[in-house]
Amino acid sequence: LMLVVFRIGSNIPVPNINRSVLSEMFTGDAGLFDLFDLFSGGSFSNFTIFALSITPYITSSIIMQLMTIIIPSLEEMQKDQDGREKMKEYTFYLSIVLAAIQSLAMGIGFYRGGYLASKNALGLVIVVVALVTGACVLIYLGEEITKHGVGNGVSMILLFNIISRLPQDFKTLYDTFMSGKNIV
Repeated sequence: LMLVVFRIGSNIPVPNINRSVLSEMFTGDAGLFDLFDLFSGGSFSNFTIFALSITPYITSSIIMQLMTIIIPSLEEMQKDQDGREKMKEYTFYLSIVLAAIQSLAMGIGFYRGGYLASKNALGLVIVVVALVTGACVLIYLGEEITKHGVGNGVSMILLFNIISRLPQDFKTLYDTFMSGKNIV
């Protein structure tokens, strides 16, 4: 059910985005945008509230893992149950900071590129808040999926994102390599 809620949220657009200008950005060979769009389940190209996907949390988890190697007190903290819970809390807070930085960078880039419907500070704040909130909701959904024993929630969200793009990817492959061509 949480994954269904997640897919519904993947279709809620971020307010204050000029959709016609945004669609031009993803036409043709988008390169790196296509890869990021794959991991966001199409949310990035449609610029929905889940456009950041779960990537801030994954990045913060990697940073925290590396920090346990560098900082001995974090390594000690990770050895007991209470310490692991505290590390999860630090990871969550770091992921919010990373989501804020990423969404601010995207918002400023969209502001400068003319992708915002209203070019003012409030419009930029709305975009940043929507993206950070979307990332926090995904982190929460991932944690709840893990807590209820269904599996690793973050991995399931990534898997669901990739699977949701398969029909579109197959259509693109067909159009690129088979449509209008002699198969033999």
